[in-house]
Amino acid sequence: MGLFFVVLVLLGVYLYVQNLRLRRKYPPGPRAWPIVGNLRELARGQHRVFAEWRLKYGDVFTVWLGPRPAVVLSGQDAVKEALLRHGDVFSSRPDLFVWRRTIGTRGKGIGTAPYGPEWKETRKVALTWLNTFGAGKQSLEPTIVQEAQDLVQVFKDKCGQPFDPTVSIGLSVANVICSVVFGRRFDHDDERFSHLMGLINRYLRTNTSSQALNIYPILRHVPSFRRKLKEVVTCSDDVRSFVIEVIQEHRETFDPNNIRDVIDGFLLEEHRGNRILSELPENNIFNVIRNLFLAGTDTTATTLRWALLYLVMNPNVQQKVQEEIDESLGKQAPSMLLREHLPYTEATIREAQRIRTILPSSLPHETTAPVTILGHQIPAGTFILPNLWSLHMDPKYWPDPERFDPTRFLDSDGQLAQRTESFLPFGTGPRRCLGEQLAKFELFLFFTSMLQQFTFKLPEGAPTPDTEGIFGLVFSPKPFEICALPRF
Repeated sequence: MGLFFVVLVLLGVYLYVQNLRLRRKYPPGPRAWPIVGNLRELARGQHRVFAEWRLKYGDVFTVWLGPRPAVVLSGQDAVKEALLRHGDVFSSRPDLFVWRRTIGTRGKGIGTAPYGPEWKETRKVALTWLNTFGAGKQSLEPTIVQEAQDLVQVFKDKCGQPFDPTVSIGLSVANVICSVVFGRRFDHDDERFSHLMGLINRYLRTNTSSQALNIYPILRHVPSFRRKLKEVVTCSDDVRSFVIEVIQEHRETFDPNNIRDVIDGFLLEEHRGNRILSELPENNIFNVIRNLFLAGTDTTATTLRWALLYLVMNPNVQQKVQEEIDESLGKQAPSMLLREHLPYTEATIREAQRIRTILPSSLPHETTAPVTILGHQIPAGTFILPNLWSLHMDPKYWPDPERFDPTRFLDSDGQLAQRTESFLPFGTGPRRCLGEQLAKFELFLFFTSMLQQFTFKLPEGAPTPDTEGIFGLVFSPKPFEICALPRF
């Protein structure tokens, strides 16, 4: 018994010393507990806790996600120095257990693939064909306007009754990316489309609930976590089956002289013998298409939901938006050509993006070489969390940051000001959002169409909505109901 006790003590001392040596490799940060690291503190709300620790430890600090160190970059100086000045070093992705089980090896797709020649070529091809089919261009405007008008009709059918706008907005936004990627749109009551969106929602929800497996993969042997992993893998496989079926339909009707959409664009690259793409696994196209579909649906739809939530809480802002729309548009359909005549409306959209960053810590990055940021040495292979929340809620640039105030984005003449400092809703550097221009078009045209046709209010007697939100793959508002009152 005495020998066993001595062995335990020596083992504890050894692990303690090894832990100290490991910690010295990283920037300073809060004290971490054995095994759990800083997870107990982060359970209070990662974005809020990071804000507290930034005040104490500065713009570059280390937290421990269980046994794994992660360096948090806060403030525009740290984030821009890392992702812009040292973009080649900070643009890879970590190898996460859940990603590996649902997506496969790390060299696939765009969102989770490591930084390198394969990823660069895949992204380049995706961007080329997105642009070809109008993403962020005037040619796609009629498609977006039509989807916005269909959404308006759905809201009219609610007849001023309380409803949750989540599903309707999600279907309408998804149809835009469907038009670009799949070459077709779906009716909202289309069973195949509804099934796909249901799968997407289940995938996002189960993916979030299984994140503990990225920290402690051994938990996959625990029955409750094994069930969660099985569910997220099943959802992923079902989405895979749907997308692969669509890709197969495109293969069977493919004509290199008639490229219909982004899928055909990738098939043309294969047909032309694009070396890098042809050397990737067969289902690489599937992963790219899934990345584009997920990124092009949930992010934009979530931003629109946050905007509606803040409008019903700030009726004075809603009224100013409507007055500007009435003066500049009247009853004519919104157009990107008229955006410069709607500065307050555009400023309101940007304020919604600022006040509730839908990716508070971005997607995790990973360094590919040793690097120094603001005087702090960061080793190669380090898990990096770019804290975009800290940029958008920094009182140095945004006084009283929890106050919803679109005039932050206007100059003294009431025109739109280019606030490039401490505002990065689409990220920055090599991993900057691929669909940024498309998202800007969608946000403006959907938002303007809704506010032109409706006044949004909370249901009679409803409590003030909670704006703390829900952490998932995106930071979304808690479920809420609104009433859409027709203006005409």
